[in-house]
Amino acid sequence: MLILAFLPKDSYGSASNSITDGYRNRVPKTTSQRRGTAMLSRKGHLRAVVLLAMAALLTALAPAALAQSPAQRVSNGIVAFVTDWGERDFYVGAAKGVALSIFPEVTLVDISHYVEPYDIMEGAVTLMLAAREFPSGTTFVAVVDPGVGTERRPIVVHTENDLFFVGPDNGLFTLVMQEFGVKNVYHITNPSFMRPGKISYSFHGRDIFTPTATHIAAGRPVADVGPAIDDYIVMDIQPARREGDALLGEIIFVDVYGNMQANIDVKLVDELGLAFGDEVWVTVGDTRILSKFVNTYGDVPVGDDLVFIASTDLVEISVNFGNAAERFGAGIGAPVRIEPAR
Repeated sequence: MLILAFLPKDSYGSASNSITDGYRNRVPKTTSQRRGTAMLSRKGHLRAVVLLAMAALLTALAPAALAQSPAQRVSNGIVAFVTDWGERDFYVGAAKGVALSIFPEVTLVDISHYVEPYDIMEGAVTLMLAAREFPSGTTFVAVVDPGVGTERRPIVVHTENDLFFVGPDNGLFTLVMQEFGVKNVYHITNPSFMRPGKISYSFHGRDIFTPTATHIAAGRPVADVGPAIDDYIVMDIQPARREGDALLGEIIFVDVYGNMQANIDVKLVDELGLAFGDEVWVTVGDTRILSKFVNTYGDVPVGDDLVFIASTDLVEISVNFGNAAERFGAGIGAPVRIEPAR
């Protein structure tokens, strides 16, 4: 039907005009009429041949064109990195070089390369808090991988909001799974998604994770990376909870200033009924300090303790122009208890 639509009018007929056309064809024609008819016929056939060739070409190209069309694919061409590599050495540059070799139009984003080495929990938190702000279709390379080269699997997590997370199956994706929901998890086994040549035992970030993420960002179907799995690893992270007049949780993030964020979110704080300006007892680990629930750092004098809701919608424990982690002698994983001082 597509081909017929492009043919010249005299190249096909219909039931409605076949009788009259047949009658006209029986009427004797002059020499000039016969020449004109022959010329028109040759032009018509030439046009038909050209259009048929164009239609065949478009039909052949259509699957590839659709596969690469931004309107048709889920990925958006962005690859974002969270690693513990640092930036002193060649690791970041090598991984980016691989990405650019595969897909020169890729957009590369550095979230952080300064996750505490081997700290899977810090990597998981950094990844989750940053991923909240990225558009649907973004692909993430996350590498905090103390088990590199062992039997731990390379995986891709496809979340319900169409984000893609590529990295080791060691619990690093626990929080993004909880935050966004899981659509599918795949074990990366397809060599065509990996860096050509020998795969290093010690640099899967360059040889497996970055190439796989880049191919996904370029529009290849994520399901082609390998088989779907459901026995992936998640960390045992206890959710924050309320017990009477106390909120219980744990420290999940410490920034460069020593500010500590707990997994206690704003909803639990609202349930407890805390008002700005209230004094609260804050216990982190074995240290208990009287603090104040406020909006931001400057609401208390320099050197004073404070508790507030951070930009992440989580409880932050801080010292104005000070270091809360040092004051409490605590860090990631420390238990937290917050209760009104009344």
